[in-house]
Amino acid sequence: MIEPYCDINYKWVKLVKSLIISFSISADWTYSGTHGPANWHLDFPDCQGMTQSPINIDVSKVLFNPQLKQFDLSEYSKTSGIEMRLVNKGGHTAEVEYSGDKIHLLGGNLPDKYVLAQFHFHWGSASRRGSEHKLDGKAYPMELHLVHYQEHLNNLSYAAPHPSGLAVLGYFFKIGAHNKNFEQLLNYFPQIKTSDQHIEIPTFPLLDLLPSAKVNFYRYSGSLTTPPCSETVIWSISTSFIEIAEEQMFMFRDLYDKENHTLADDFRPLQELNQRIVESNDPRFSDDNDGSGYITASTAAVTLSLLLSLWFQ
Repeated sequence: MIEPYCDINYKWVKLVKSLIISFSISADWTYSGTHGPANWHLDFPDCQGMTQSPINIDVSKVLFNPQLKQFDLSEYSKTSGIEMRLVNKGGHTAEVEYSGDKIHLLGGNLPDKYVLAQFHFHWGSASRRGSEHKLDGKAYPMELHLVHYQEHLNNLSYAAPHPSGLAVLGYFFKIGAHNKNFEQLLNYFPQIKTSDQHIEIPTFPLLDLLPSAKVNFYRYSGSLTTPPCSETVIWSISTSFIEIAEEQMFMFRDLYDKENHTLADDFRPLQELNQRIVESNDPRFSDDNDGSGYITASTAAVTLSLLLSLWFQ
């Protein structure tokens, strides 16, 4: 009788966590003040967990893993049967939500098929800050998050409480030349200036916004960077940057939050790495370009990292 009870109890835990995910959509949290990141854990206990995101990526401690395959973003070029909805998401970010035919994230040694649900941005009020993750302590003007869920878990909310339920692919931005491809998105920003405004936009290939269809990346186990901070995310941060012009950044900074303040600095402070490791498949992290002597130690470290993530669920 114990096993069925435990199974039912586990399902109830997952149901409760799913309800917390849904509650967080409308819960009162902000990036500053009483409801800011320092107090998120009061309503969302996972925000005080041991495998939280974002983190600082110390490049000198990144482990090269030649077994990590590049991502193949070929499905990001799909447009047929796909709808895109641009939203000022609760005054927290600019987000594009997907519906219709599925777009899959391929490669990257993920444990399952993952489906793209949405992408959103984190940016600063000035270009010296804005990204959530940092590289060697350096912040960048903006960070893009492409959020995916395990296909068999059906949707983002249901997948979020499950171990490895989510996979997020992130990109840092750098200031440079005008990025013409972003006009497909930025042309509609004037119609989402205030919190919760939204508009259906013409579908365009997501791949247009990215530097390449093949992606090398940093990999670690972490969490959502906003409440409920679920520690169920496989993080992959591209080692390639997206270039955007300063005047295009002004379009992001011209959006507003729920209090009609400028929507900017929507990034969570860095979280402790604790016992986690950061790996990469980028060849520049290889001492000898063949990874010899690495795989056994790396595999053990990855296993330990995943076990710690599950332990603190």
